[in-house]
Amino acid sequence: MPTRDPRRRALLIAARLGCAMLAVKRELGAGLYRVEGPARLRVDSGSFYALGRLYEKGAELVVPRGLVVCLKVEETCVVEVAGGPLTEAKPEEEVIDRWRELAESLAERGRVVVVGETDSGKTTFSTFVLNTALSKGLSVAIIDADVGQNDVGWPGTVALAYPSKPVSWLGELEPSAIYFVGSNTPMGCEDAVILGVSKLLHKASGKDLVLVNTDGWVADRKALLYKARLIECVEPDALVVMEGTGASEALARVFEGTRIRVVRAPTPPAAKGKERELRKMRRELSYLDLLSKATVKAVKLKDVRLWGAYTFNGRHDPKLSAAISAIMGFDVYVEDCGSVMVLVASDEQACRRLQEAKEQLAKLLNKEVYVSCLSGVKGALVGLVNGQLEHVGVGVLEGIDVREGVIKLRTPFEVEGVRALIIGRLKISEEGVERERGAPPIA
Repeated sequence: MPTRDPRRRALLIAARLGCAMLAVKRELGAGLYRVEGPARLRVDSGSFYALGRLYEKGAELVVPRGLVVCLKVEETCVVEVAGGPLTEAKPEEEVIDRWRELAESLAERGRVVVVGETDSGKTTFSTFVLNTALSKGLSVAIIDADVGQNDVGWPGTVALAYPSKPVSWLGELEPSAIYFVGSNTPMGCEDAVILGVSKLLHKASGKDLVLVNTDGWVADRKALLYKARLIECVEPDALVVMEGTGASEALARVFEGTRIRVVRAPTPPAAKGKERELRKMRRELSYLDLLSKATVKAVKLKDVRLWGAYTFNGRHDPKLSAAISAIMGFDVYVEDCGSVMVLVASDEQACRRLQEAKEQLAKLLNKEVYVSCLSGVKGALVGLVNGQLEHVGVGVLEGIDVREGVIKLRTPFEVEGVRALIIGRLKISEEGVERERGAPPIA
């Protein structure tokens, strides 16, 4: 998979904020400190503890915007600080000692799932456990199942990584494998997220510790059922429930009394929530990072299939295509899919006219009729699947040309060997901006 430069991503975040990131030296006495991103700390002398690891001379801590990290200094430490702010913290405002204790107990062979509401500390706590496990010499796999704020992979994916050294945030990791969901929310895609986690778990089976970080959707009955099924799929040894405001307590109670060890982890009282616009910006930075390495590539329609669609998976009927084209007064590509006929047009006006005539055409053909609009796919986020049913990349659709028999997409991934495309529920501009969300107009 194409590599990502976490330093570049951090600089992009800083640039969006207009942050000059000028460095100043600070001497820190023993105590607790809180640094708010975007920030970069480099240790000049001494050391501090944060995120489940010890930062010693020369080590760097990079904190993206929206994240707050607590540091514990045992003896005087001199750091070079860019960004920030870096402020002293009161012991009652932080939970670093409790998290350290919990991370030590969880960093052992097995599987751990971390759940909790939005901004309850799931990702930061997962980093604690990951770093603690690595310091114990364990091999670790992490599955990032947050399709909206995926740090390991790209938005709209479930991603797997094998960290070989401690990290400051999960965005430093390179994805070893992904599963494309195609949405920035699990709502309506619960089965795809669970299937993705299941497939990546299989890949990670040889590691000592498998850590699964999840999204923040917990606050209704549908979310509770989804998370319960996800946990059942993983069969973890431990379930970490971030306390937050208590929205996840029902989920904790569901699994009490089972073989799963339920661990409640406190959320720092001073934890800061991320604004909706910041979440969107972080996703768009990830799209921009993807597209900056991408080129337009073409795959032949005869060589690939559209996953979960009738369109281009039926038998093309040239005679019927000509007849319906004559009736409608514009080109219509017709496919027979058994009990369903798919009518494909190139532009929105033609598709509207087909939709208006859909009932009459269904009577004429004596079959159910679906309409696909090819102009509506431009900008759609798309997943790439190979012949082994592995999800091997992500891209953005440029267009589908029936006459030329090609699908064009913008992607940094190789398309040779791709045998299927999954059209997602998001549209992305060439600048990486989310334009709209919803099912693509492909039957």
